[in-house]
Amino acid sequence: MHLTKFMLLLGVPSALAKCKCTPTDDCWPSTFEWKSLNSTVQGQLIANEPLAKPCYAGFSNNFTQCQEISKLYQDASFREASPIGYMYPVLDTCVPINGSITGNPVCDLGSASVYSINASGAADVAAGVKFARDNNVRLVVKNTGHDIRARQGYGSLSIWMKHIKPELQFQETYSPSDSSCQSTWNGSAIVVGAGYIWDEVYAFAAEHGHIAVGGADRTVGAVGGYLQGGGHGFASHDFGLAADQVLEYQVVLATGDVVTASACQNVDLFSALRGGGGGTFGIVLAATLKVYPTQPVLKHSLSVTALSTDISALLNVSVTILSKYPTLLDAGFSGYGQLERILGQNPAYSHSFGKLLAIDGSSSNSSSEIERAESLVNEEILDFLSSLNGTGFSVTSTFQKYDTFQDYFNSGSHDSNASNNPSPAMVSRFFDNDSLSNNQQNLSSMLEAIFPQSASQVQAIASLLEFCLVGGGEVLSPQPHTAIHPGWRKTYMLAENFDVPPTDSGLQGVRQVKEYATSTKLKAMKDATPVLGTYLNEADPNDPDWKEAFYGNQYSWLNSVKQTYDPDGVFWCYRCVGYEGWEEITGPMLYGPLCQTNEVGDYS
Repeated sequence: MHLTKFMLLLGVPSALAKCKCTPTDDCWPSTFEWKSLNSTVQGQLIANEPLAKPCYAGFSNNFTQCQEISKLYQDASFREASPIGYMYPVLDTCVPINGSITGNPVCDLGSASVYSINASGAADVAAGVKFARDNNVRLVVKNTGHDIRARQGYGSLSIWMKHIKPELQFQETYSPSDSSCQSTWNGSAIVVGAGYIWDEVYAFAAEHGHIAVGGADRTVGAVGGYLQGGGHGFASHDFGLAADQVLEYQVVLATGDVVTASACQNVDLFSALRGGGGGTFGIVLAATLKVYPTQPVLKHSLSVTALSTDISALLNVSVTILSKYPTLLDAGFSGYGQLERILGQNPAYSHSFGKLLAIDGSSSNSSSEIERAESLVNEEILDFLSSLNGTGFSVTSTFQKYDTFQDYFNSGSHDSNASNNPSPAMVSRFFDNDSLSNNQQNLSSMLEAIFPQSASQVQAIASLLEFCLVGGGEVLSPQPHTAIHPGWRKTYMLAENFDVPPTDSGLQGVRQVKEYATSTKLKAMKDATPVLGTYLNEADPNDPDWKEAFYGNQYSWLNSVKQTYDPDGVFWCYRCVGYEGWEEITGPMLYGPLCQTNEVGDYS
């Protein structure tokens, strides 16, 4: 089918300019051209098939395989093992089903890439970049598939970074790869390839007695969008954001060239990749990261569960706890809390916060530090909650000391489940000291908007408000050569709300839930903290103020770097730097071809 006919079926004017080629277009590369690419990448080109294809009628139908896929479908590791496995697909058009009951539904790739290169090194990545550029094919970069910003690509070629895993390197004292460069960092470092996940990096750092600053979810890729977008986690309060730790990158450019970006080489690219977002300036093959000697940790776990399904009283309790967050952060505690409501269940607040303890051989000093920390938590939170325990809430609180940061991290659960549904509705916002400690009325209004009391046609079956207490401390310290949103340097907490639409809501129901999240819930967050912005990796992709909210005053400079290194727009992702001028033509679906919006012509 010609693209113009396809677009007319979607109700899109053919005047919408030049588009990236898709399999329905005459310009799509021939079978011979794809075979030639496969030869160039040593047979590592994958013709993708839907994950649950064995569940559907046809040659691939296999009941046993379907049963196994169904069991694993929401497991993060299962999704990561596939070149098209995303944690939150734009629209999953091939979910596991019982084919004998549902008849013969359609199973296709949907928004997933048509082909993927299982890259093993720079040459494979460069070959993919050049092929996409020369053949006008949309290009996607994927590692583990932890993407909630809809940065997937219908009709695309994907470069799958999962298996670029050269041996991890530990440097007792950091040594720049270019001996002519001088560095102010005299501590230790780890060189990490693009395919590693944080679980592997943490374990390797721990083997050498060190802490790596990474994500709370152990299955997230260490070098991709997480790191390039900023990156927060359990250690960010103490050492700064993950992007602040990068000493150098190895990058494949839009030309296919491989360069080093550091504080003395390609400095503008280095700065842009330290917080300006992934998937738009180049493809990172490896990063060298600062690491820190491990320390013992004091952990505080708290759970406050309502004794009924009514959430109103719990909202008031949560606001009081939130107002104490700055005091806890300034005392060295950080971590993650959440307020959760699942329809028909009792709502609950919970958190797991840790405090790094001084490295001191004296047991008396250690005991004294722990006593002071526990006393602070008691005074600020537990004394207030103890009077409520059993009256309308069930309250549990525990303290635990761990000898190393790795022991502390391993004591918690850090894996996310994948979704069969479209990406959950997500909105988020930065909060500084004043917006937490002196803002109870606005915080109350925000929580009431996020957890409405009355039933609504756009009510989610589950809502989770996560309190990322990951700022303060070293996050507040400005760093040279970064593109972090300036709001991070004032942030104490990042609040993130997730709404899960009902499974039977259909596309229209999904849209309603997401539109309600943007128009009502995000607005309430902005009213509570109007100027700080949000974290671009975990933001509402439909935020009408996305440029300011994601990038602050950095966007114009970032776009100039984009034009320097990728003037032809080989790299593109939704509401990333350089987003303007292109649009996904989705029509009644949630995915479609990528087309320019500023040219007119005949593309039949």
